[in-house]
Amino acid sequence: MVKDEVLLELRDLSVAFDTEDGVLKAVNEVGFSLRAGQVLGLVGESGCGKSVTAMSIARLIPQPPGRINSGEILFRGRDLLKLPIAELRKIRGRDIALIFQEPMTALSPLHRIEKQLAEVFQLHTRYGSDEIRRRSLEMLAKVGIADPELCMRNYPYELSGGMRQRVMIAMALLLQPALLIADEPTTALDVTIQAQILELLKELLTRDSALLLITHDMGVVWQTCDQVAVMYASYIVENAPVEVLFAKPAHPYTQGLLDSIPSLQKGGGPLRHIPGQVPSLLNPPQGCPFAPRCPKRVDKCLKQRPALEVLDRPEHLVACWQAERRKA
Repeated sequence: MVKDEVLLELRDLSVAFDTEDGVLKAVNEVGFSLRAGQVLGLVGESGCGKSVTAMSIARLIPQPPGRINSGEILFRGRDLLKLPIAELRKIRGRDIALIFQEPMTALSPLHRIEKQLAEVFQLHTRYGSDEIRRRSLEMLAKVGIADPELCMRNYPYELSGGMRQRVMIAMALLLQPALLIADEPTTALDVTIQAQILELLKELLTRDSALLLITHDMGVVWQTCDQVAVMYASYIVENAPVEVLFAKPAHPYTQGLLDSIPSLQKGGGPLRHIPGQVPSLLNPPQGCPFAPRCPKRVDKCLKQRPALEVLDRPEHLVACWQAERRKA
C-alpha cells in the first residue's frame, strides 16, 4: 500500500432497520474515502448514524432486523458487501480492526485477557503459544500498560476503564491492521487518559494504515484528524480537511458544532448550543434534515434536500442551499 492511496471508499451506502414502528433509515447515501496514512473523523450527535456506518464497513449489522439496502464498501478495491462470509472473516481482525465504545461489553467477562488476545492470533496466524504470548506482552507494553504480565492474568472486570480501553486497542493492533475503526474510543475516560489514548492511536498509525475515528467531540477532531465528515440524521452534510472545516465551516450544523466548543476566549459567558434535537429516523422531515433546527433556513430548505456537492475546492463538499448560493 502506497501512502495516500485510497484504502477505503464508501459509495452511496444506505442501511435500514425494520422495527415495530416502521422502517428506520439509519444511513442514507453515505460516501467518503480514506487514504493510507490518514485519520478521518466521522462526527455528529448521537443517533446520526455514525456507529451504524462503522458496523456496516465490517458487516456486523445484525440481519434481521438490519439490512444494507444499497451502496458499495470498497476496501483495497474489493467490495466487502459482495465477499462470501468466510472470506470476510479472514479480513476482519487482520486487515480491518475495530475498537468499540465500551470495552466492558466488547471483552468477554468469562475469560482472562491472555486468552482473549491469543484468540486473535489463533484465528489469523499459525504462531505457537510462546510466540503468541511474547507478542501479546509486547503489545500490552506498547499501549502503556505498566505490568503486562499481571494484566494478562486478569479478567476484564478487574481492570479500570482506561486499562480495558488499552487492552481493546492492543487487541485491535495485534496484527497491524491496515484499517482501524475507533468508535468513540475515549468517551468514558477522564481527560488525562483520553489525551494519552488519542496520542497512542496517532503514534501507532503507520504510513500504510488509516484510522476512522468516530466521535462527537470537535476538540478531539482538531487534535487528531486530517479530514472530517460531518454526519446529521443519517446523511453526510459536510466533508473537508480539518483546517478548512474549522476555519470556514459551510454547513449551519457544522457551525453549530464548532460554536458549542467551550473556549476560554469566549469570556466565560453561557455555552452556545444547537436548539432542538436530531429528528426521528422513522419519520424524517421533508427537505433538508437540519432545516427544523437551522436559523438560516429558507422555504426551499423545508421542501427539497440539497445534494452533497463541491463548494470551493475538490476536497470540500457540503449539502446546503445557503452554501450553494454562496458558491454562485
